[in-house]
Amino acid sequence: MDDLGFVNGTVFGAWNAPAAADALIVSGGKVAWIGRRSEMPRVGRKVDLGGAVLGPGLTDAHVHLYAIAASRLNLDLGGPDVDAHDALLARLAQGAVTLPEGAWVMATGFDENRLRDPRYPTRAELDAAVPDRPVLVRRFCGHVALVNSAALRVLGLGDGTGDPEGGAFGRDPDGRLDGSASEAAAEAIFRAVPRPDDKLLARALRATIGDASALGLTAAVEAAIGFTDGFPAEFALWQGLRRECADLPLRLAFMHRLDAPEAAAHGLRPTPDPDWQAITLKFFADGIVGARTAAMTEGYADGAGHGYFMRPEPALRRALAEAHEAGWQVAVHAVGDRAVALVAESLEAARRAHPRQPAAPHRIEHAFRVAPGLLPGLRDLGALVVTQPSFLSRMNRSIHAAFGEAAGTCYQARAMIEAGIGYVPSSDAPTGSVSPWIGVADAMDRGASAGRPVGPDEALRAPEVLAAYAEGGARAMGHQGWRGRLEPGMAADLIAIDRDPTGAEAATMRGTQVLLTVVRGRVVHDRLHDGRLHDAAGPTERPAR
Repeated sequence: MDDLGFVNGTVFGAWNAPAAADALIVSGGKVAWIGRRSEMPRVGRKVDLGGAVLGPGLTDAHVHLYAIAASRLNLDLGGPDVDAHDALLARLAQGAVTLPEGAWVMATGFDENRLRDPRYPTRAELDAAVPDRPVLVRRFCGHVALVNSAALRVLGLGDGTGDPEGGAFGRDPDGRLDGSASEAAAEAIFRAVPRPDDKLLARALRATIGDASALGLTAAVEAAIGFTDGFPAEFALWQGLRRECADLPLRLAFMHRLDAPEAAAHGLRPTPDPDWQAITLKFFADGIVGARTAAMTEGYADGAGHGYFMRPEPALRRALAEAHEAGWQVAVHAVGDRAVALVAESLEAARRAHPRQPAAPHRIEHAFRVAPGLLPGLRDLGALVVTQPSFLSRMNRSIHAAFGEAAGTCYQARAMIEAGIGYVPSSDAPTGSVSPWIGVADAMDRGASAGRPVGPDEALRAPEVLAAYAEGGARAMGHQGWRGRLEPGMAADLIAIDRDPTGAEAATMRGTQVLLTVVRGRVVHDRLHDGRLHDAAGPTERPAR
């Protein structure tokens, strides 16, 4: 394979270090040289950057690519034109007209906080919009389902149906089902409805991966196989994609939503791999802020209770300990401060009982609220905190409603970094924005584009956020040391963008355009040369890692 030299641009070997180079050479899927063009060795081909900025590719350490792909096949309720209940109900009614008789009306992207009247549509409203066929609306977070009466009948749910452990069916003042379901109750509904055709899903998944690459992502972690349609169906689809597509434009890693004994029963074990990695088990400690199901020490400011755990605390402790002992990286969804504290304590106990050096640090996902006194313990634990900066704008209204004057303590960033905790930004798309550039901007202005900033003292600079996406994301996958920076011998996973992040404002970074994406030394996205580099590259020999 010929060497490929990038010239006529600004080259950042690390996003949070000064750019000291203007040329770079890749060879064999790795960075071969970086420096000044005047000293550049001869190369087989040169790529003119046209003044663009070159830097390490970004990792989305927590994203639901499968869920994004599935949402492409459903009605979209997340657009700016769906800003009121009338518009939402009209969209459902219009969608029903286009479907075959008996087919479900499936909709995604719903967020009540985007409506002028921020509430869920009632069961009666859904019935009036679509009276003759089942309707399922999935809230954008994936933790809440909304259904009409026809759906309840098909699912066999009635007013006498009890709540499952770790979930609840919403009820009206008379105790009748109101059509809403949260957490485990919503999950049961999602599992029971018809799935899209696998061929359509696979096609949508390939398109989703391509879109992610065009946004500057060179790696991504699928954050819970089994979260959307159950483990067997999702795992089979991913394995089929692996057989059909040998050279995807993303390095992928997967969290299995399984307990350790279940993973063993499936014949699964931690499997490091530079391109298709499965070393992680995913657990849910509590719920979410939007549905007020996240486990909080103090009650929510709007009087919505304290939230709850998804399983009894002793069972959660035991599950985390088993996963640690079996050699898995443990990733735990923990939103409320009570949940974060329990998870940190459980992981520390597991580490003491079974000391080992993991391939990748354990992870706490979200950490929406963390008690101030817990930060030193999180640092000593060595776990990563994987957060989602775009929640600061996407959930701005909900955060302020849930926490009132205490909202500024949510989603810490500066405090995490200064405490020595591994801070890793991600998207959690489709809940957050899949664009890392929205995440970068929100980490900088703390959601000010959507309302009052959430804890402005926690703001970061663009180079800090980009470094956390690149290096922190690599560390979350256990890829530290060979990916995340552009140094000789490290992976040639890089991007070219149209602006310099040094000293940039949030609004500037929000509009960033990705001109080139290079993975394993191969151009997989090319806007700079109208796709010519991508088209001409062809398959390349995959390096050892």
